[in-house]
Amino acid sequence: MRVATGCDVVDVARLAAVADRRAGFVDRVFTRAEVADCTRGGVALGSPTGRARLAARFAAKEAARKALGDLRLPFHAVEVRRDEVGAPRLHLRGRASDWSCSLSHDGGVALAVVVGLIDDPSDRVHDPT
Repeated sequence: MRVATGCDVVDVARLAAVADRRAGFVDRVFTRAEVADCTRGGVALGSPTGRARLAARFAAKEAARKALGDLRLPFHAVEVRRDEVGAPRLHLRGRASDWSCSLSHDGGVALAVVVGLIDDPSDRVHDPT
């Protein structure tokens, strides 16, 4: 077993500009559950809070893809959902994983860290679920 880690940072304004400029970007990158989490509590997706939440989830997708060693993994194959107490929970290929995921955003920057175990060190792309 080995520990696989990934981290990523995203400029919130840059991601928001891409989402505003490219029709369908949000639907191509984020699942309905992720969008629902970002808009919980009546938050508009285009608001500063909604944009920061999207950027943090984008960073988590990138961090997970890095940890898995597969940057070609489709964005919808990595999903960040809130668990029953509101903490981020990583889902891989449609199933809840036991990998840890931490999100943060402040000062126009979003950050995510993903950590999990991979059974076979020679198999860089392994489904940990």
